[in-house]
Amino acid sequence: MTLERQQKWYDTHRRSIELDDVIYEPFWRVEDVRSSGNVTKIAHFSTPNRVMHLLSQNELWMYLNLARNRNVVEIYEQYAIPLDYSIPIAKELGVKHPVYVGSKQIPIVQTIDFVSTLADGSLVAHPVKQESDSLRERTMEKLAIQHAYCDLECIEYQLVTSDELRTIRSENLENIYRHRNAGQFVEHLFRSWLTHLASHLSDNRHERMSTLLQHSAVSSGIDFSTAVSLFYAALWNEQLEMDWGQRLKLEKPASILGVYTL
Repeated sequence: MTLERQQKWYDTHRRSIELDDVIYEPFWRVEDVRSSGNVTKIAHFSTPNRVMHLLSQNELWMYLNLARNRNVVEIYEQYAIPLDYSIPIAKELGVKHPVYVGSKQIPIVQTIDFVSTLADGSLVAHPVKQESDSLRERTMEKLAIQHAYCDLECIEYQLVTSDELRTIRSENLENIYRHRNAGQFVEHLFRSWLTHLASHLSDNRHERMSTLLQHSAVSSGIDFSTAVSLFYAALWNEQLEMDWGQRLKLEKPASILGVYTL
């Protein structure tokens, strides 16, 4: 690995952030990183043909929580810090700048797991770490470089640990994410179905959710699997709400799941 090659990667990465007509290119892709964990490629929440490159289960859960946040308008994963920032920062902090494995001299570009753009145009960084890893001295040194860079660039910095992400809510979001756009393709049908479901919820809140979805399917003239997909889309898009502390099992009564219309 050479500095020149890294600079070429960084230039491509940076250009994809700055140019509106170029699809974002994360600095690291799933194919670039050895990982014993769960690496994932998943569709971007709003940009067609864009794939998110997530390097752990925690990153997947962080992404899902960000994607459902209506105040988040863009998410950049594997966001690179230029070496001409990170090297002086490391020197100022008195910590060793990370280098390529097997190399004592070639510094490696540091990345922040997520940098998101909010509706007001501000930026927020979310490094994601295992709880135990976040307490290790070397990890804290690397995070200090990221934090200092964010301070220089006026990016809000929020470290997120696995304990915060390993929740039933995250599991539920993972299960419904692929259905998020279901209602957009059949908008008129979706509105009619939602009205029918709201009526069945009002009349029979203590019925199993699967039973209520079957009733809504019959009332709307659709099959059960379509009703389930629309239900998940409504939850994702906040047209229905639920108790996110409950695992989303359709055999549970709607009252236990805390499902209600907004």
